[in-house]
Amino acid sequence: MFEVLILEDEEYNREFIKKIIGEVPEVTAVYATSSGEEAVTLAQKHKPNLALLDIELSPGDLNGLTAAKSIFSNDQDCFIVFITGHTKYALQSFSVHPYDYVVKPINKAKLKTLVMEIAEKSNKQKNNSSDVITLKGKGEVFHINQEDIIFIEKYGKEAQIHTGDEIFTTYQTLDEIESSLNNSFFRSHKSYLINLDKVQKVSKNRNRSYEVSFHDYDKTAMMSRDKYKQYLLII
Repeated sequence: MFEVLILEDEEYNREFIKKIIGEVPEVTAVYATSSGEEAVTLAQKHKPNLALLDIELSPGDLNGLTAAKSIFSNDQDCFIVFITGHTKYALQSFSVHPYDYVVKPINKAKLKTLVMEIAEKSNKQKNNSSDVITLKGKGEVFHINQEDIIFIEKYGKEAQIHTGDEIFTTYQTLDEIESSLNNSFFRSHKSYLINLDKVQKVSKNRNRSYEVSFHDYDKTAMMSRDKYKQYLLII
């Protein structure tokens, strides 16, 4: 099953989006509304896999960003995609980890491709719901409990997975690894993924980047200035 929630207050756009979504074979149900409050209620009732949310709605109603925060707080497995004609909300939206943005006027082909991509990822999430991540090393395969991972670092052509007891090495990319991780992990830098549950302190460096220290572990990770702004929104 792959269910989609649409929040769009303009009837023409709402029906247009609904029609596009209905043409995606993977989609099994579509819930469409013009109300931010009703979108939150529908999300709580149906637990959709994807929420397509217009950010700017009619005055007096919950806007898409506020609705997204409520939806995300109740279901962090729901993929959030914002529909907007503006980019001024981008920084605020990081608190709900949006998967993507759809910019008006909506391109039908791009939206269908995006929904199919998310449906595939959602299906992988369900099939890989275990807290154990499987990674390929040189001539070996690692099965690592995600809660044991402190951070993951790009190291040349390799990625090093730091746990409290051992450092595992894989040739898989950080993007590949990130797609298999749960919501405890944050891309703090182009070369680092950190486990937010393990972070003890984030402190500024002289080069205007940030250093991440962890509980009961003497190695550190890096955080870029842009990622630090995102970090402040999610903690």
